[in-house]
This record gives sequence, C-alpha cells and structure tokens, in this order.
Amino acid sequence: MKSVSSILKGLKVKTEKLLTLQEALHNDNAQLKLKVSILQTSLKSLEVSNSKLENEYKVLKLAQSISNTNDSLGSDNKKNLAIKLKINEFVREIDKCIAQLNR
Repeated sequence: MKSVSSILKGLKVKTEKLLTLQEALHNDNAQLKLKVSILQTSLKSLEVSNSKLENEYKVLKLAQSISNTNDSLGSDNKKNLAIKLKINEFVREIDKCIAQLNR
C-alpha cells in the first residue's frame, strides 16, 4: 500500500503537468485567435479590392460597349436604342443588387 506522502507527490507532479499543459494550450489558443483576426482583416481587404475591380470592369465594359455601339451603328436612332437597352440592362442589374441587399 502506498503511503499518503507518495500519493500526494504523485498528485503534485500530475497537477504541475496539467498546469503546464493548460498554459501551453492557452498560449496556442491566443496565437490562433491572433491569426484568425489577421486573416479576417486580410479577407475584408481583399473583398473590398475585389469589389472595386469588379466595378471598374463593369464601367470599362459599359464604356467599350457604348464605344462599339457608336462605331458600329450608322443612325442616331440605332445608337439611342442601343444605349437605352444597355441602360435598361444596368437598371435590371441594380434592381437585382437592391433585392439581394434587402434580404
């Protein structure tokens, strides 16, 4: 039968190991939380950049479309019709975006 002092020593050693492990896990958790925070900030930055690039692409596409319309169509009526169609297309796209924002 083990003596009480040897049992207490064993408990003390195990408790110290548990405390050391708990501290290491706490440190790891803090580091992981910091990494998550950094990655979330990076993701937000990339999303903003992506959104800006998408908007620029749409504007360039519209400008090119209008330019091509002006070059390829002969009469003013055809030009106006093509521009109106493009504007209607963008209005529908904006309505879709508004509908998604309202969800």
